[in-house]
Amino acid sequence: MKHKTALLLTVLLAFIAGICVQAAHILEPELGKLEPANIATYEHNAIGKRQDNATTTSETSISPRLKTVRFIAGLFWASPSGLQRRCAATIITSNTLVTSAICAKSDYPASKYGQGGWRIVTGAEERYMQTPPSSAQAYVVSNVQIDECSNFAIITIEGSMTFGGGLMPVFISSHPVDQGATLYTFKTAEPAGRSFLSLTNGIATECDKYLPGYADENFLCTQPVLGQTVTNDYLGGDPIIGFSSQPDGSLAVLVGVTGLYYSTLEEAQTASANDATAYRFNALAAPHVRDIATLAGVSPESLVSTGKLS
Repeated sequence: MKHKTALLLTVLLAFIAGICVQAAHILEPELGKLEPANIATYEHNAIGKRQDNATTTSETSISPRLKTVRFIAGLFWASPSGLQRRCAATIITSNTLVTSAICAKSDYPASKYGQGGWRIVTGAEERYMQTPPSSAQAYVVSNVQIDECSNFAIITIEGSMTFGGGLMPVFISSHPVDQGATLYTFKTAEPAGRSFLSLTNGIATECDKYLPGYADENFLCTQPVLGQTVTNDYLGGDPIIGFSSQPDGSLAVLVGVTGLYYSTLEEAQTASANDATAYRFNALAAPHVRDIATLAGVSPESLVSTGKLS
């Protein structure tokens, strides 16, 4: 056990004088280094009516589960070479979305695809694919506010989205998440197959071995899941949802966005090898409600659900 502890100490993320120093997470791969991984078959799914039993016959098809989700948009980089999908973004208001900070940093896409700017893409199922169709609606991103310490980004767009049909916002949960609680995420980086994945909120003592003091930095630690592939899902940015108890039934609410894997394997830290035992440290949304509300021009109370997570 001593050798494992020593290794952990050499790769853990350190917080010194309030400054975030990135060390143990899955780093942005070098240009051209990351090879597409095969789409994993997830068997660790949600239970009961929330289980996604859909199968697909083509790797390019969108799973039925993702087709029905109305609060997820695509975050794309627009350059002279066209639109390139980066991550998902979750719709909070008609002009405000959230994702992970690493998704919204422009240095990597600018270096790979050329100078340009961000776009939010809605209105087509193909917003989950690398190249959206001409029928999709693209919104120019006017501002990105990044909190690198908690790996959280707030995006505002020019103009506003019109809700209805296939587009709607989601409330943010303000209720604490119990240790061992089950949450869910949508795997937009793997749009075919079983896209609805259950997550387990980690036990604090175990999570602290990978990232001491993680809770103080507004991270949600989730345990390894069966079939996780850090090589093609290293950016995160997908919504993590829970179900909030309401008088008329359960309401899907946003708990956070998926974040960075933390691994003790050196190869996994550059996303060049998978680590099935890596823990994931995700950004909680609730601590950012006031900032979101300020950028959206609404009251914080209008964005949250206070119901207990079921």
